[in-house]
Amino acid sequence: MIGILIVNIHLPFVRSLKEKRKCIHALKNISKDFNAAFSEIENHDKWQIATVVYVVVGNTAGVLDSVLERIVDRIDERFEILDMKKNIEPLSFDIL
Repeated sequence: MIGILIVNIHLPFVRSLKEKRKCIHALKNISKDFNAAFSEIENHDKWQIATVVYVVVGNTAGVLDSVLERIVDRIDERFEILDMKKNIEPLSFDIL
């Protein structure tokens, strides 16, 4: 299964793209703690808004939901979450 978390984050204290990069780096470090893939996907040119995605893979929906919730909690400790979308889907590959 695959779990996807998309988060829009407000960064009211950021005054430049350079400062925003520091925040993005901190968000990326969160992904390392949970063995998740990370990317900034939108709002690259806006200083005070970041849209990021975390992707995790696991055996059960319950495990994925738990990991994604812990990521949300970690983000919420430091940043203001404006909007969030969470999706957990089965993942299958056709083996030749």
